[in-house]
Amino acid sequence: NWLRMKALRDHWNEEVMLVKHEMQWSINFFKHRAKQWLGHMRDATSAGLTGHTCYAARQSHIYDQLVAHAEDSFRKM
Repeated sequence: NWLRMKALRDHWNEEVMLVKHEMQWSINFFKHRAKQWLGHMRDATSAGLTGHTCYAARQSHIYDQLVAHAEDSFRKM
């Protein structure tokens, strides 16, 4: 009985560690995508594609908002 409870506790400690890493991976992914869209925006700007520039800027902003929301939400945990 004691050994089963220790295994269960160890399992949940591992789950907590994995979830914390997954939360950081999510933030890193959102930051990466925001940078990618900024690169697309620069490319579109240099090509004179106004519509593409606006779209890329909006996408980058969305990912920046996701970063901020995820960091705020994960900080509360």
